[in-house]
Amino acid sequence: MIEVKNISKKFIIKSNIVQALDNISLKIEESDCFAIVGESGSGKTTLANIILGIYNQDNGEVWLEDSLLSSNRSLNLRKLIQFVQQNPMSTLNPKKTIYNTISLPLKIHKIVSNDKISDRVEKLLSYVGLDAEFMHRYPDTLSGGQKQRVAIARALASEPKVLILDEPTSALDVIVQSKVLNLLLNIKNKFNLTYIFITHDLSVVKNIANRVLVMNKGKIDEFGKTMEVFSRPKSDYTKTLIRAIPTVTDEEDEIKPK
Repeated sequence: MIEVKNISKKFIIKSNIVQALDNISLKIEESDCFAIVGESGSGKTTLANIILGIYNQDNGEVWLEDSLLSSNRSLNLRKLIQFVQQNPMSTLNPKKTIYNTISLPLKIHKIVSNDKISDRVEKLLSYVGLDAEFMHRYPDTLSGGQKQRVAIARALASEPKVLILDEPTSALDVIVQSKVLNLLLNIKNKFNLTYIFITHDLSVVKNIANRVLVMNKGKIDEFGKTMEVFSRPKSDYTKTLIRAIPTVTDEEDEIKPK
């Protein structure tokens, strides 16, 4: 599905060179829920932005199936990888109705004819558990969870194969977070999507991802099936991250790496 080959990326910050990514290679299979985890500054969001085409890499290649991806990619390739950002409060235009927000990618990518756009917006809202009346509302009338559902509907509008989700629930309270995660899993199964889940929260990863990549200072620290990484972490850094996961019971605390 997606193959990253020897990707490196540097930034110059106040005359200092920061190595954000250092020779990263990985494969993401079709239908994966692939988690990329690490602390702030580990390089996980930089990697996501290169896959999206927001940043150019200094070295290496990114492939989607048989297509080489560059930042200057075609509209047809761009629509296949969509993005759900961290903060739903800042990703929706407050001056645009929900209808205008979701209909824009439908028009750009010519998903349906103009006379069917309204029906398609209504259908997309139904996929994320929102009634048709939401299309006439503005973002400031929605809760945080409803805004994130709209952001997910907008991402689905272009009929992508891959969704990149950058901390999609971190701005939500715990109960709403759980509902949005369940929604994302249902949508993944319904449309056979591939997820790239960017997060620092390993408790979320444990419940949603089938494979996990642990990043540390721009390098791959550990990679494997989620349950194997959690039960038998190899690196000290990964062990430290797992030990930091909050627990409720003594049994949960007991199975953490020592």
